[in-house]
Amino acid sequence: MGEVLLVYELRPESAEVTPDKLEETVRGNLPEIFKMQNDPEHKPLFFGLTGIIGQFIIPEIDGAQDQLEEYFESIEEISSFQMTFVTRL
Repeated sequence: MGEVLLVYELRPESAEVTPDKLEETVRGNLPEIFKMQNDPEHKPLFFGLTGIIGQFIIPEIDGAQDQLEEYFESIEEISSFQMTFVTRL
């Protein structure tokens, strides 16, 4: 089974959610079939918000990307997310 690398920009719900807290929250309950690469990039946004750009490795199976995005949607600290890059490994 192959793997796919997805890069997502994750935007916090408020300025109180620091990039480190956002990373900790995402890693905290990440399903085991997904891997988050170390040291996500911090991205200044607007109104004092700073998001992260995270790289995620998922299995190349039907529905895996949808499952990852549903996981992001379930996290209160994430207001929105956007995939910025995808490639097969």
